[in-house]
Amino acid sequence: MYAKQGGLEGPFAGPVAWDDPGTPAAWSRSVAGQTAKFVGWWALWVGVLYVTVGVLPEWAAIPAALVLCVIAYNAVMSGDRLGKFRRMRRILKTYPWRRQPGGVQYDPRGRKAQFRLPDPDKPEKSVSPKLSGLFLRPWDRIARKGVDEIVYAGDPRFACVIAEPGPRSLSYVSQPTAYNRRTSPRRKGLSPEARQRARAIGARVAD
Repeated sequence: MYAKQGGLEGPFAGPVAWDDPGTPAAWSRSVAGQTAKFVGWWALWVGVLYVTVGVLPEWAAIPAALVLCVIAYNAVMSGDRLGKFRRMRRILKTYPWRRQPGGVQYDPRGRKAQFRLPDPDKPEKSVSPKLSGLFLRPWDRIARKGVDEIVYAGDPRFACVIAEPGPRSLSYVSQPTAYNRRTSPRRKGLSPEARQRARAIGARVAD
């Protein structure tokens, strides 16, 4: 099911990830899980707000307000991740799965996961797509415990879907400029096929 990047087969050779029987199921599970998190965060926020207003003494209002801000941030980020699943499905229907040994590493200084995936047109170079959010990111925990390899579909110069082999729960990583209309679209270093596939997922590519 999974192939390594590059080789005679080319960087995008093989059936798209969505054609694998396990991929639609993994996507559905991930959507359900993220929906539950989104609802759970907002339910927690409402509960803490109720306790803050109706139960806690006045001196506890400031600490409670800080807790509410953290919960609201996680709820908003959960909603943002939930909104990415339509884009993730486009990626899975455009790119094949690839396996990448050492594709995620743990940065002990930043205490977060860092992804290093090969440039499809220059496999000797690595690209680091970004994972959104600051708190409670599952991949930070996964990277800290150590994993031998990950699987991904996409182009790390734009956006990818990443997972532990299986695939298990799916996550979205991207370059900040891939869809941002306030930045210049990518122009250089793209093969015709890479350019065509990037446009298929809605990424910004110069003519």
